[in-house]
Amino acid sequence: MWRFAALFPFLGFLALLACAKQDPVDDNAVAPPVELSGDVSAAGLAAPANAAAAEAIQQAALPSATGGLKWAYRATDRTALFGPPGTPAFSIQCDRQREGDNQLVFVRYLPPTGGGNATLSFTGNGKAASVPIAAVTDTDGRGGQWRASVSVSDSVRDIAEAFAGPGTVNVSLTGLAPLVVPATAEPRRALAECLRG
Repeated sequence: MWRFAALFPFLGFLALLACAKQDPVDDNAVAPPVELSGDVSAAGLAAPANAAAAEAIQQAALPSATGGLKWAYRATDRTALFGPPGTPAFSIQCDRQREGDNQLVFVRYLPPTGGGNATLSFTGNGKAASVPIAAVTDTDGRGGQWRASVSVSDSVRDIAEAFAGPGTVNVSLTGLAPLVVPATAEPRRALAECLRG
């Protein structure tokens, strides 16, 4: 009798296994070839199988900065300006403070739509970062721009890393079309001025 009592937990376990759901396997199912792995399998797929291939496809899909839009550096106020000559679309300035940390000032030269606050995001070269930005209207209320003043921090280092690579950087503002800028020496210089301290 005690022998049967010792078998009850084992029989209960077998009963639970018998009740477990078994998914059917398709008769035509085949295992993927052994030689497909990682980067090799990413080639030719509609959706890349890894982050590096996905970013390469995304960078190729982004429009290049053309039409007279380019970076210029103004050493007098440590500012990198992007856009047609004389009319910037975006700028990065290292504002040196007499007391306290340096400030990076980002300006998107577009009139605010509805005012308020938004997010300015930088995506490129495998990095992404964002900072809060605010609408600044002219005194007459008809124009203005978007402006962000940021102390040197981890997000600023992430922005500098986005500009450190050879590809373009997507500069986007909440609700507006993104601006695609090349990662060249001018924005790197403005960012490095503030990161140096």
